[in-house]
Amino acid sequence: MTYTVVLFITRNPDLNFEQFRDYYEYKHIPLSHSLLAAHWPIDFKRRYLARITRKGFGGPANPDRPPLMLRGEMNELDCDCIAEMSFSNEAHFQCFYKKVYEKENAAILVKDEERFMEQGKMQVIVVGETWHTDGKGVTTNEISSVQKRDRSDSEASTSGYS
Repeated sequence: MTYTVVLFITRNPDLNFEQFRDYYEYKHIPLSHSLLAAHWPIDFKRRYLARITRKGFGGPANPDRPPLMLRGEMNELDCDCIAEMSFSNEAHFQCFYKKVYEKENAAILVKDEERFMEQGKMQVIVVGETWHTDGKGVTTNEISSVQKRDRSDSEASTSGYS
């Protein structure tokens, strides 16, 4: 069962979208891979938000370029890229995470992130279950390797676990 984290990344406001995307894809990802290859995720997807030009309707990071919303509003989340990293299991993720924060690697990565990301804006969450519905309408699920022990007491009590 995979262990998946999702990153919400906001571009450095000194860069336009294309500069942000190109730096992330062609500079930062190769740099990160060179430092972390032994623990690299089994899958790493990046999704860049489609935007429209509409003066005064975007969020703080993109005041004149709100996301192309088909339903609802993105009031609190103003990111430019949603990245998904999947690991074979939690232990694999922990090895990756530990390697990211080794003193030398952390210094290199943080310095590079300053070139294309807005500092202090990245958010990272752990995904629990993943459900799939195929083209025939068949639904299956995958329970991630996030264990019951990792849930808060309030989650455990409301879900019937103790």
